[in-house]
Formats: sequence, structure tokens, C-alpha cells
Amino acid sequence: MIGLAIEAATEHVEVMVRGADGATLALEAEDVGHGHTRRLSAMVRKALERADVPPARLGWVAADLGPGSFTGVRVGLATAEALALASGAPVLGASSLAALALAHGAARGLVVPLIPAGRRDLYAGFFRAGARGEVSLVAAPRVGTPAEVLDAVAEALAALGATAVRFVGPGAARERESLERAYPGSTEPAARFEGLSAADLAEAALSSAGPRAGLPPPGAPPSPQYVRPAQAEERVRHRATERDVVTLRAMRESDLPRIAELEREIFSDPWPESFFLGEMAQPQVFARVAEREGALAGYSVAWLGEDAGHLGNLAVVPGRRRRGVARRLLTELLERARAEGCDALSLEVRVSNFAAQGLYRRHGFRLAGLRRGYYRDTGEDALIMEWRAGREAAVPTTEGGAG
Repeated sequence: MIGLAIEAATEHVEVMVRGADGATLALEAEDVGHGHTRRLSAMVRKALERADVPPARLGWVAADLGPGSFTGVRVGLATAEALALASGAPVLGASSLAALALAHGAARGLVVPLIPAGRRDLYAGFFRAGARGEVSLVAAPRVGTPAEVLDAVAEALAALGATAVRFVGPGAARERESLERAYPGSTEPAARFEGLSAADLAEAALSSAGPRAGLPPPGAPPSPQYVRPAQAEERVRHRATERDVVTLRAMRESDLPRIAELEREIFSDPWPESFFLGEMAQPQVFARVAEREGALAGYSVAWLGEDAGHLGNLAVVPGRRRRGVARRLLTELLERARAEGCDALSLEVRVSNFAAQGLYRRHGFRLAGLRRGYYRDTGEDALIMEWRAGREAAVPTTEGGAG
């Protein structure tokens, strides 16, 4: 099908009309600075005219989901949705980091796409390349200074047990000297230093790789991936959560029917009610429930041994998320672990569950390993994260996540 790709996540904007055979029918490119709102519609109109394709003929419309310019990502996605509304075509999307990783084509090792994030900060993605160049997501994207990104790269390499790293994208071009000092040869050959193209975006958006490669699940409505939330949004959310009263208590047998119902709603591999019942009787189990206004808001199950423990399950009721419920459950668990002399906790989390990874990282968990193909429904890897007592230094507040 004929489609249109809008790459507008940075100051360099591209609009491409792609034919059913994959050929480029028209391409408009322009450095718009901060003029996305003013210039993008005109570029789309010109590309369609040059390709002699009316909007009604479009079979798909793709947009960059970020990270990048807040304005560029929002305007690009809104324009794609307007075109889709006019044509009846589906809206597709891909993150700029995943699209850069997929375009790179490296064989083996850690691939780290980098995009400028304002000031001297960088957006960084973390992917692993297989022997045949297949790309898999490793962990949630990060944002920070070049030094902070290099620390994150060292952590990801250790978790993978890898030594080779390749930096790609316009952020790698900007910071090439410092990257080469840290990892000689890591920017050679130069890959997408000029930025992501509309053609790269289209290839990623049309890919069937899905969440295991950091792409949206098939059929899921595209949503922006900002990595760090808008400050105004965070202030409003924090004020709202401060007024919430959440109480924590021991999990009871009477809670289990509702918990089992939520398991089926939230997870693709839910724990049955009988499993919860059996584990609640074990002496090392720390099973808790969070309530708000007398209603179940979340729950957690962990095992705490003499030296180490494991967080097996932490869930928040849909509609109660991003209101501090998970944060309070996790804070209490870590307090209990310290009190019992449990010096380390581990957990598994989907590589695509960025909100959960942000929550755990803010409480001192770090990357520790990978279980490949762990989740059967999507083929995603499970990221192993580990907390150690005395290593609870907070990460920068600019990182995204949910509590």
C-alpha cells in the first residue's frame, strides 16, 4: 500500500511518500528549527502533490514517536492522525531510538542510538544486535549528560556480558570525541550521524518486530515516548498524589478472587488464585495489599531470605496508576528487607515496560542480566534488575516512570 512517513522529532524534518513497492515517490526535507507547527502541513501537502497521491489513497501514515523535540513529536503525530482521519488509513509509529537501531544493521554487541536532548544532554537507547543483525531491546531509554550515558552504557554491557558497543545517530556525531575516548572504535563507521530519515522511520513502523525490538505492539494506538516528562505535568501529578491516602496491609485470603481477576486483566501469564493461596502460607513470603478509600489499589508478593530476596509480583489496578501506589508498596518492601538483614533483591521485568523500570531504578535497582525470550506472548526478553542495601542513590528526576 502507498503510505506517508513523517519524521519530525528533531529540527530536521522529512516527509516521504512511499509506493506499494517500497520506492520513494516523493521526499520533502527541511531544517525547520522550532517551526514544526508552521512548516509541517505545507511539507506534507507538497509531498503528496509531487507524488500525485491524494490523501484518500494512503494505506498508512507513520510518525516518529520520539524521543526528541516535544513540539516536533506532538505536531508530527497530530498531523499523522489528521491524515489518517481523512483517509481512513491506520496510524503507525516507531520510536526514533528503535528506528535508528534497526537502521544500523550491526552484527553482535550493544547498539546505543543517541539523540541530542537539549543543553548537553542526550537521549540514549539500548539494544542488542544478534549474529545476523537482528535487533532486540535491552532496557528502557535514558536521558542525561554524556557522562551519565556512559555510566548507563557500562551498566548495560555488564548486564549483557558484552564488550562491543556501537554508538549511532546525531548524538553520537556531537559527542564523538568523548565516546571514542571511552570506547575506541565505537563510532566507526559513522552511522546515521545526520539523523533519522523518513525512510528509516517507515521501515521501522512497518516492521513486524514489535515490543521485542522496542516498537509498539501490532494494532496498538501510537503514543509519544518522551523519556522525561514535561515539568508542568509532573508538578500536577505530584500535587494530586500528595492528597491520596493509600494504606498498606497484609494480603488476606479474601483478597484473592479480586487479585486473580486483576492478574488476568493485567498479565499475559497470570498467577492463578491457588498459587497466591499456597505462597501466603510460606514463612519467607511478604505479600501486601494497597488500598485507597477501602478498595484494592495494588498488591505485591516477594520472598525475603536471610541474605537475598526476590520480588515476584507487583501490580497496580488500572486507573490507579501514576498515583504513588507502586512506589509505596516498593518502599515498604525495601524497608522490610533492610530490617530482616536481606541485603539484595532481584526481579524480572519486561524490557518494554519502561514505566516499571523507571520506578525500580529510582529505588536503587540496577541492570543485572537478561533472560532471553522469557515472555512467550511477544518473544521479549526479561530484564533482571537487582537492588543492594546501601546502593539506593536516586537517579535524576528527569527520567520517566510511573509510581
